[in-house]
Amino acid sequence: MDMNFFLPVKVIFGNGRIRELGSLVVGNRTMIVSDSVLLELGFVSEVKEEAGRTDIIEFCEVEPNPSCETVDRAAKIGREHSVDTIVAVGGGSVMDTAKAVACLMSNTGKIKDYLDGTRTFTSRKVRLICVPTTSGTGSEVTNVGVYTDKSSGVKKPMVSEFFWSDFAIVDPELTFSLPKGVTASTGLDALAHAIESYWAKSSQPVSESLAIRAIDLIMKNLRRACIDGDKESREGLSMASLLAGMAFSQTRTTILHAISFPLTNVYGVPHGFACALAMPEVLKLNYKVIGEKLDILIRYLGFEDVGEFAVAIEDLMIVGEAPRKLSEIGIREEDLDGLVDSSLSSPIAKLNPANIGRKELREIFEHILQ
Repeated sequence: MDMNFFLPVKVIFGNGRIRELGSLVVGNRTMIVSDSVLLELGFVSEVKEEAGRTDIIEFCEVEPNPSCETVDRAAKIGREHSVDTIVAVGGGSVMDTAKAVACLMSNTGKIKDYLDGTRTFTSRKVRLICVPTTSGTGSEVTNVGVYTDKSSGVKKPMVSEFFWSDFAIVDPELTFSLPKGVTASTGLDALAHAIESYWAKSSQPVSESLAIRAIDLIMKNLRRACIDGDKESREGLSMASLLAGMAFSQTRTTILHAISFPLTNVYGVPHGFACALAMPEVLKLNYKVIGEKLDILIRYLGFEDVGEFAVAIEDLMIVGEAPRKLSEIGIREEDLDGLVDSSLSSPIAKLNPANIGRKELREIFEHILQ
């Protein structure tokens, strides 16, 4: 068997490891990229203190599903101040923004030039440090960013060899205060990353090993984290998110993430919930094609069969108060054809092991409509 595995990110994991940030910052000017919520909650101030620098530029305007305009605005500030180090503090939207900003500072143009393929990043001179504050996206260890073009309303992923961060500080303590909704949505996002990486046509032995462990950790810890938020479950989810990120950084995701794009763009469903909506049904469909491979995962998790595994996923969705029917988010039967077309337009849909075309996806949507 031939395979490749490449992960150039130095990972620093553990409670309190944020205190090592200062030793990683280089140059004369540092920029923190974050969002207004984390600024208000004091996370940005904490990170500034740990960075050990007084002259730090803050850009705390990143929105969920970051827009091209936000990326360009942050890049303009970074260029004006000749930033040497960017520290991304937040979830996937923040880290994705920071990746693009770091690259734009070493390249001309705007993010849309690169998103539509007109230009290609050729270098990155700015040091990039990612500090996740949620347990879900795994963006700190991937070379993928997802950006929204407001002019077309399209949310589009982008891959670049320069999107790998230099350092990822994964400190579970930063997730201890996450509210239930964010815990559930980001945890289900990590579950989608791991499951899709495991069953993807592009999977390989190393990514499968990472994915199977991540799935196990999520199934054991997400319920507790939603209900109690205890230290042990938070640590478990932080590790699960990291491992899932490592796994899908090699394989990409599949049909679940393809479905999630229109659900988030058009209907405003939180990303993790959007990824999970069709998960039980797609799991059962994929089992018909790769049953032997999924049986290995099912036995490892301690379930009797694929049906029991699917029910366990639905139980996590219930605990996390995630929508389980399309009608819950305002989708009607007459909307299904458009949802099918939009989902299948994403190239990652082709990485799913079962061939899911218009007919198959329409049937899935009809089953979970109401």
